[in-house]
Amino acid sequence: MKKLLFLMVYAVMGTATHMSLAEPYVYPSVHLHDLPGPLQEAYRHEKPNLGDIGRCVTSYDSSMDQEKMIFTCSIYVKMSAVAERKAMERCEQMKEKRNIKGPCKVIQE
Repeated sequence: MKKLLFLMVYAVMGTATHMSLAEPYVYPSVHLHDLPGPLQEAYRHEKPNLGDIGRCVTSYDSSMDQEKMIFTCSIYVKMSAVAERKAMERCEQMKEKRNIKGPCKVIQE
């Protein structure tokens, strides 16, 4: 009975360890130079506030119509993964309100 209990505890600990070493979720990204001009300008304007951890996310349907573009950033957080998640959540909410079909993507330099 003790052996069975020991094996179960060992299996649970092994699974938990494996899960903690798993790759974190990687959000879709877009390179800064692939963005339309107005979004590039918005990013350059916000960049000094980002620091090492802040992240910006964008979504757009048209490279000309600014009403079909979303740009949002998350700053003042403790981890870059949290910044990405929060910015992505905000982008998804904004997309729904503006009826934008393009996917939200994290901006990479």
